[in-house]
Amino acid sequence: MTYRAWTLKQFDRAALKDLTAAIAEQNTEELEMNAMDDEPWSEQKYAATLAAQQKEVGLLAGILAARGITDPTEALTLLAGEEELSDPMLLTDMDKACARILEAIDKEQTIVVYGDYDVDGVTATALLYQHLKGMGASVKCMLPSREGDGYGLSKNAIQSIHDKGCQLIVTVDNGISALEEAEFAASLGVDLIVTDHHLPHDALPKAVAVVDPRRADDHSPFKGLCGAGVAFKLCAALDGCPPEEMLDYCGDLAAVGTVADVMPLTGENRTLVKAGLKLLQQTDRPGISALLEEVGLEGKPITAENVSYAIAPRINAAGRMDNAVTALQLVLCEDEERAEELAHKLNEINVARQETEQEIVKAAQEQLDAEPAILEDRVILIWGRDWHPGVIGIVASRLVEKTGRPVIVVSVDEHGEGKGSGRSVQGFNLHECIASCEDILLRFGGHAMAAGLSVREEDLPELRRRLNEWAARECAVLFTPPLECDLSIHLDRITVESVRRLEQLAPYGAENPTPVFVLEKAVIDGIFSVSEGKHCRLRLRQGNASIYAVWFGMPPEQLPYTMGDVVDAAVNLSVYESLRGAQLSGRILELHPAGFGNAAAEQTALVQALRRGTPLSAEQKARIAPERSDIITVYRELQARRWHAEDLQPLFAKLGEENTGKILVAITALEQVGLIAVRERSGAKFWELVPAEGKKNLADAPILKCLEER
Repeated sequence: MTYRAWTLKQFDRAALKDLTAAIAEQNTEELEMNAMDDEPWSEQKYAATLAAQQKEVGLLAGILAARGITDPTEALTLLAGEEELSDPMLLTDMDKACARILEAIDKEQTIVVYGDYDVDGVTATALLYQHLKGMGASVKCMLPSREGDGYGLSKNAIQSIHDKGCQLIVTVDNGISALEEAEFAASLGVDLIVTDHHLPHDALPKAVAVVDPRRADDHSPFKGLCGAGVAFKLCAALDGCPPEEMLDYCGDLAAVGTVADVMPLTGENRTLVKAGLKLLQQTDRPGISALLEEVGLEGKPITAENVSYAIAPRINAAGRMDNAVTALQLVLCEDEERAEELAHKLNEINVARQETEQEIVKAAQEQLDAEPAILEDRVILIWGRDWHPGVIGIVASRLVEKTGRPVIVVSVDEHGEGKGSGRSVQGFNLHECIASCEDILLRFGGHAMAAGLSVREEDLPELRRRLNEWAARECAVLFTPPLECDLSIHLDRITVESVRRLEQLAPYGAENPTPVFVLEKAVIDGIFSVSEGKHCRLRLRQGNASIYAVWFGMPPEQLPYTMGDVVDAAVNLSVYESLRGAQLSGRILELHPAGFGNAAAEQTALVQALRRGTPLSAEQKARIAPERSDIITVYRELQARRWHAEDLQPLFAKLGEENTGKILVAITALEQVGLIAVRERSGAKFWELVPAEGKKNLADAPILKCLEER
C-alpha cells in the first residue's frame, strides 16, 4: 500500500485580484472591439460586461496565480499563445547542415534520412523526408527495427547505405551518441549530419554538422525541442523562411512528435503544438485523416490528450510490436484507400500490443503476489522469460503507478540475456542507481526518470541486491511524490463558462498539466458502474451543487467508500455537451477521507522502510509503534467489517490519521502471527480474520521485534 500526500499551491491573493481584473479588462475590450454595434458602448454596458468577465475568468486567473504567473503582461501573452519561434540559424551548426544538404541537392547526391522507431522518430523522418522531396532532392528514409537493430545509427545500417551509393546521412531524433558510427561513416566516405535533441556525452560525433539544442555550446534560446521539433527547424532553415510560415506545412507532425515524446508544453513548444493541433483538425494528409477516422476522432476537436492517448500509441505500436516502417508509410501515404488499410493495420497492431501488455502485467503481478517480499524493495526488479521487449517499458510504468516505487522489468531471451526497461519516480535518479551496477551489466543507458539495460540472467539476483543497496544508501526512506493540486474550489461557485475558459491554458502536457482541483467535504451521493465494471462514476455533492465524476481504473467493488461518505476529491474538470445542454463533468484522480492530511503518506513510508530492514531513529519508531491496546482496537475493527486491503484510508480516518503508522504495524503484526490474511472477494481484496489454531503470541511478530531493537 502506498499513499500519496496532496500539496495545494499557495499564492498572493492581492496579486490574484489584479490579475483577474487585467484579464477581464482585456476580454471586455476585445468584446467591444468585435461587437457589431455601430455605436460605442455606454459606460453602463462596459461596466456590466467587465463585471461579468471578472466572474468568468476568476477560475482561470486562479490557476495562473497558483502556477506562479501573476504578472498581467506575462499572463496575457501566455493566454494569447503568441510566443515567437526563434531563428533556426541560432542552433549551432545549422548553417553547416543547410550548406551540405543544399550541396547534395545541387549535385543530385542521394540523401538518407535516418530516424527512430518511436513516434518522435517517425514524425521527424516523415517531416524532413517530405520537405527534402519537395525541394527536389534525391532522398530515401530508413528506420531501425527495435529487435534487429536497436536504437540509433548502426554500422550495419551505414554499410548498407554506402553499398546503395548514398553519399549523405541525416539523422533525426538520434545520432548524438554515435561516436564510433560517425567515424565508420567517414571511413567509407559517407558524410553525416546529426540532428538530435538528446543530451550529448562529453564528446560529439565527428560529423559535418551536429545540430542539437542541448549541446553545451548551443546558443539557441529554447532547449525543449523534440527530434521532430529540431527537424522542423531544419526545414525552416533550408527554406530561409521564418519558422511560423513553416507551421502551415509540417506543424502537425512536429506537434505529434512533441506531445508523444512528453516534451514540455511551454515556450516555443506551446506555440508549435497549438498551431499543429489546428492543422490536424483540418488535415489534408490521407494517412493522418484515416488514422483519425479509425480512432473515432474525425470531425472532433483534436487535443494534446487525444494525441497522447489515441494517435501516438498506434504509431508507437508499430515500432514496439512489428516494424515502425508501417507507421511511416501511413504518415507519408497519399492514397486514401491504402491509408485506410494502413490505419486499420496499425489499430490491429495496437490491440495486440495492449493484449501483450496485459498478459505481462498479469504475469508480473502474479510474481509479486507469489513473492510479496519484492514489494518491500526500494527498487522493484522483476523478470520473465520471453516477455515482449517492445512493451516492458509500458509495463514498468503501470507498476510504478501501482507501487509508487521505481520499477525495472526485464525480459530474458533464449540465450539467457535479459533486456530491461525501467521507470522511476520524482526524486529518485534511476540512471545513477543502474550505473552503480555497471560492472555486472552488458549495456545500460537512459536518464533520471527512465533507463534501459542488458544483463545476464544469472546476474539478475545480484542486480536486485545491488540496486537496493544503492537505494538504501542514497534514499533510506523513499517517499512517494505528492499530488500537486492547483486550487480548492466549491461547486456552487463554478460555472460551465468559467471551466470553458481554462481551455486558454491548453495544450496540456508535460510542465503544463491539466488543472487539478480539490473538492473539500464532498458527499458521495451516487456510485455507478461504467464500461462493464472497469471504472466507476460518482456523484459528488457540495451543498446544493453536484457533479458526476469518473474514476478510471477503479471498479465499483474495489471502491473503499460507500454512499454518504464525506471525502476530499482531487479532480480535473471539463465541459461536455449532453441532451440537456452543456454540463460540467469531472475526472477523479484520488479520493481522501474529508480533512485527511499528509500523515498517512509519511507514516506509510516509515512502515515500509521498517519492513525492508532500514534502521529508523528512536523518534521515528515511537511515531509508528503501537501499544497492545492499539492492536486490539485494529483487530476488532477488522472483525466488525471487511476493510479494503489496497486502500485503508477510511480505516485511518476512523481511528485517527495520526495513528496511520501504528495501524499499519498492527495489521502487519496480526498477519505475521497468522490472525488475519488478505482474501479476494468479487475481484476486490479484503482483510479477513483467520480461524486461530492454538494460541498466538503477538510478541512473535517480526515487525514488533524490529521496533523493540535499539
